This record gives sequence, structure tokens and C-alpha cells, in this order.
Amino acid sequence: MKLAGLFQIGGLLLLSSAAHADHVILPDDPRIQYSGRVDFSNPQKPRFDWSGVSLQVLVKGPAVGFLLQDAQNRFDVWVDGKPLTVLSATLPQSLYRIDALGGGEHRIQLIKRTEASLGLTTFLGLDLPEGVELLEPAALPARKIEVIGDSWVCGYGNEAATVHCDDQAPYENANRSFAMVAARELKAEAHLVCYSGRGVVRNYGDLKRHSDEPFPLLLDRLLCAEPQSRWDYGQWQPDAVVIHLGTNDFSTLPHPDPQDFKDSSVALLTHLRSVYPQASLFWFSATGWPDYYQSVERAVRARNDAGDARVYCVGYPPVPQDQMGCDFHPNVKVHQKLATLLTRAIRQKLGW
Repeated sequence: MKLAGLFQIGGLLLLSSAAHADHVILPDDPRIQYSGRVDFSNPQKPRFDWSGVSLQVLVKGPAVGFLLQDAQNRFDVWVDGKPLTVLSATLPQSLYRIDALGGGEHRIQLIKRTEASLGLTTFLGLDLPEGVELLEPAALPARKIEVIGDSWVCGYGNEAATVHCDDQAPYENANRSFAMVAARELKAEAHLVCYSGRGVVRNYGDLKRHSDEPFPLLLDRLLCAEPQSRWDYGQWQPDAVVIHLGTNDFSTLPHPDPQDFKDSSVALLTHLRSVYPQASLFWFSATGWPDYYQSVERAVRARNDAGDARVYCVGYPPVPQDQMGCDFHPNVKVHQKLATLLTRAIRQKLGW
């Protein structure tokens, strides 16, 4: 099918910027539902780059289009709670239409699969074909979880069938990472703040024991790509925060100084407590690494000894190499297992 610059791939229609849009709904319409860290400084051009950011709408009719300015990010498209297709953004395309949905009402989610290193996405609104109506969506889940950390949180290479990938981006799916899977199992809204290769004090492959820009320096950013941007912690308070950090610190030599790692981990937990006074904090880490899990335990115990009882260490077993995706990262089956372990721990502590 090809109409006026319109190309069909499965249930996804891609419209070039030169093609005609129908009725445009601006991004600040209250019927458009956002989840994740989104910069609304220009309400007509909201921007985002963190993994897992999502847009959700409820329409009555067979199609809806998303107007995006983006060069290379990828998005899961879910319709009525089930995955439909993958949207691969590219310039100069601006309109991406989900079509052939059939009559009646449909809940459509656009969920960012790829991480901040692939650049910013600007959302320019919705395109409603003639006769399609935008409805008021159901409220987002009352439960809230934030998951911060490294490539595992981002779902790096998790859809690959091999550890050898020329380009891992097509196989990266934050929406199938343990973080998002656990949130769905717990019926919670999830925010992800993650970046591949970053550690608590030492990034992957760094020749120094303390890197110049480890993960904690990214944590407060509204947009990862803009260091001056600042997230307003007051606008979204999670019930639980999950930390997955430390694999990059200890996966290559030289390992960080043990005291430096402990002090920096305690500082991270202390900062999280200051911005999330009511949240339970869960440090999720592998138990089989010689120094890693014990170092995390020491940091968690230090916070407990300081009077913060709602900080927990949750371990998981090492991942076999035959269950790995790109560059020896866990595949989606492993992420499902990790999500089950994490879900169990959160339910036990929070009574969910």
C-alpha cells in the first residue's frame, strides 16, 4: 500500500514530512498521557530521551498518528495491552500512523525502547484521521516504581539471539527489561533512569578507579543529553526505587577502591532518601561476583545502621553465558526471571 508518501509496514503506516496530516491534536491536550521524565518547557514541543518514556492515548476509530521529530530511536507500539509492532524513527519522517485497528475504542501506547545515547525525541502531537475521536484515558496506575542504573535496566541487546551484534540498538528493548516487566506484574507505573556502561564510581572499561562521570552525575537530569536540565522530584514520588548499579564498576580491571565504592554508594542512597522520603529502596545485584554483592551489602547496612530501615539488598544468581544477548547482556528470558525475583521482594516488603 502506498498513498501520498504513506508506506505500510504491518500495522504501522509511515508518513513522510511532505505528506498531508489530518486533524492535529497538540501535545498539551490533557487526553494525551505521558509517563517518564519529559521536558515540558515548551508545551507544544515536549522532549525526552530516557528509556521507557511512554505516550498513551485512547481513541475511538481505526487509526491514529504520532508526530515525532527523531533521527534514530525505536519505540514499541502496544494496542489494547498487547505488542503490535516496532516504530523506527528516521528523519525527515514526521508522522507515524498506527492503522487497521478495526472499529471501537483502542488504547495505544508508544514506549521508548532505546536509551538516551541515541538522542532526543520531540513530540509534536497526534494526527487524527477523519472520524476518529480522542477519548479520556483511564488513570495511570496508583503504584509507582523508579528503576535506576545501567545497561541491564535499559534492556541492552536483550532481544538478540547471540552475544555478537554489529549494532545492538535494534535488539535493545527497555520495555522488555526486568524493570518494565516487574512494573507490569506489580500493576505499577515505572520511570527508568539508565545509561549503559555507567557505574557507581567507575564506568565500564575505564583505566581509572574513579571515572570522571559515573552514573550518579546523571541521576538528577530531566534530559540526559542536557547536563543543565533538572528533574523536579516533587512532581512524581515513587513507592519503590530499584537500583541496579555496580556491574560496570567490577566487570573489568581495575576495580574501584572498596572504601570509595562504599562511600559513593552510601551517598547515592542518602541522596535518594532525601528526594524520596517515603520510598522503599531496593539495591538489586548479582550474588556471584567476588566483591560486588558484598560491597553493596556494606553500603545498604551502613544506611540501615544510620536509621534508614527501608533500604534493602536483593540478590539474584549469576546469568549463564548461554542466556545472553548482545555483548553478554541478559536476554529477555533472563529479564523475565529477574523480574519475578524482584517482584517477589517488593511484594514481600510493601505488601503488594
